[in-house]
Amino acid sequence: LQLRNLLRYIILFLILCNMPSYLLAYFGSTLGSLSSYASSLLLLAYYFLSREKHELIFPFILLGILYYTLSGLNFSEIDPEWYFKDFIRFMIVVVCAGDLLYKTNNKDIYMILVIGALSIIINAVIFPLANANFYPTYGRFSGFYLNPNFAGSICLIGFALSYSMGNKWFRLGGQLIFTLAGILTFSRSFIVIWLLINIIAIYHNRKNVIAPAIGALVLVVLFAVSSFLTLNTARFSALKSIFNDEQIQSETIQKDSRTGTWALYTDIIFDKPIWGNGYEYMQKKLPGLPGVHNTFLMVLGEAGIIPFLLIVGIYIFLLIRSYSLFRSNPEYFYLSCVLTISLMVGHTYFSNYYNVLISMYLLIQFKKLSESSSLIL
Repeated sequence: LQLRNLLRYIILFLILCNMPSYLLAYFGSTLGSLSSYASSLLLLAYYFLSREKHELIFPFILLGILYYTLSGLNFSEIDPEWYFKDFIRFMIVVVCAGDLLYKTNNKDIYMILVIGALSIIINAVIFPLANANFYPTYGRFSGFYLNPNFAGSICLIGFALSYSMGNKWFRLGGQLIFTLAGILTFSRSFIVIWLLINIIAIYHNRKNVIAPAIGALVLVVLFAVSSFLTLNTARFSALKSIFNDEQIQSETIQKDSRTGTWALYTDIIFDKPIWGNGYEYMQKKLPGLPGVHNTFLMVLGEAGIIPFLLIVGIYIFLLIRSYSLFRSNPEYFYLSCVLTISLMVGHTYFSNYYNVLISMYLLIQFKKLSESSSLIL
């Protein structure tokens, strides 16, 4: 039992703190590859060591099979080695992680995400020039996550889970850490979704007004110490312009907007809407274009309409089901919103497994709540 628990925490840490990519970026291919293989092998080990087997979470298994099969059949420039590695690793996650997630609770995930958020703050305060995927003075920080938008999504997941923490100080401490770390990413989607969660949370319970107060405190402190930090000048100035008498820097806020990026791919998607253009075509195969930055469009553009309808259906179900539980478990609705919106601004669903892992976790929690309510009846 202790061995399985240790394995569970190690696996969650490796995936939710993005260890394989982080070690690869800062410590070289040896450690990066070892941690990548370790996360998959440890998941397999946990699955086979688990005495209590649970039902497989079939929608995600089907999604993986459809996406990789259809996108793989339609593109001749695939590197077979990397394609099959990606396929196998994703399938290990969706097949083997279910038993692990049945034994996991909100607090487990919350504590690991706090570690991840602290890495962003440490990146900003102690190692401001450590930006492996960008230039040293980039000024948007990401810690373990290497990409500030990815880091912002992680902070939002932790912030959403904070509302399920029973201990007041544990909840408020986490909200402070996730808010500060999220702002240091200077991710526009973080700020918008953070505000949305707070508005809904205050509607649910007026006592939750303390969370935006924490946000205001974080901004005051950040403005006060900004001269000591290496912050992204354009985005920090745009953020300050919202709160002072200057004209709001809407041009910076709207620059490189996601809607503009999506529009670049419209003709490509409509060229092959049924079977798609092939694996990774929407991510890095088109010279001169950025990645599509939308998982739904990526699936449609690479694998066609069938897996697209499936992934849209999965996240519509998560939103509807979590909304039905809003009174008793509002954190699940916040989580569903974060996961769905993050898919609309990123395209790493099949390589960074945090989203699929938390999505599977949500389905398991829904099942547990249904079983407990049926027992009461």
